[in-house]
Amino acid sequence: MQAASHAHQKHDLKRKPDAFARIATDPPRSLKVTTSLGRTIEALIYEPEGPIHGNVLIHSATACPQGFYAAFARYLVQAGLRVFTYDYEGIGKSRSGSLRGTTVTMSEWALVDARAMHDYLEAHHPGVPLAIIGHSFGGQLVGLLEQTRCACAAVFVGAQLGYCGHWPKPQASVYRAMWKYVVPALCGIFGYMPGQSGIGEDLPRGVALQWARWCSHPDYLMSEFPEARDRFARFDRPILSYSFTDDIYAPVRAVDALFDVLSSAPATRHVHKPADLGVAAIGHFGFFRPRVGAKLWDEAADYILTALQRDPKLSATA
Repeated sequence: MQAASHAHQKHDLKRKPDAFARIATDPPRSLKVTTSLGRTIEALIYEPEGPIHGNVLIHSATACPQGFYAAFARYLVQAGLRVFTYDYEGIGKSRSGSLRGTTVTMSEWALVDARAMHDYLEAHHPGVPLAIIGHSFGGQLVGLLEQTRCACAAVFVGAQLGYCGHWPKPQASVYRAMWKYVVPALCGIFGYMPGQSGIGEDLPRGVALQWARWCSHPDYLMSEFPEARDRFARFDRPILSYSFTDDIYAPVRAVDALFDVLSSAPATRHVHKPADLGVAAIGHFGFFRPRVGAKLWDEAADYILTALQRDPKLSATA
């Protein structure tokens, strides 16, 4: 079934190359979404021309602004998918000024920001089938947010449980010290976690400190949200998972730990080494870079389309 769908999409792309080239470069629409706490987060909508086969919501990795996913979003648009990206509070376009004094936590990124996006989709596109993309923390949040079960499928990239004990011993010791000493010290000095420490974007203090607590505990986020264990177990949507042998942020044991708790989800797991894609490195972010991960994008788009076609809501007006 997937092969047939893939061939159909390729045929369409060849039939209308000019139209799809235009779609790929059209700028996305900006969207402001108000959360349950009265805060505003910034989102982008990538709209295809012609029939829309469903919606895709990309849940970002920690400290990763939504613009990073633009090339992948535009690729999905070529397949007739409407794609939504957004920035968690304090990140990218959802940051307003200094992070000092910002009180947002990592769990609020899921329970407030991600929920606001799911609520927006339900209110403005009722009945339209939805797939979610979870990059790293974006995959973990299915254990915190019940609304993710409204999706008919998920694609996870580098998604794992971040307890430092899942890392090989030399790295585990380094990370254990970082979470226990370095992160609290930097947050105390600066009032936030500076991106120059190696994490990319600056992180709000509450996010960094909660993340540090989770990563120091064998139960990770379930140490503070024990109900998340049952929520993970109830998530029964099909998942296509990508992980990579050179990803220092998602080693095999950490990815395995996530799928151990996702006990009801039918999962297709792919582990790639750089040589599989003919590149020198993939890491935690390479999947979303056209020159690195684009060889996998056909497969991911086809997986989403196949899941959407199975969904009875597909006949709804998009």
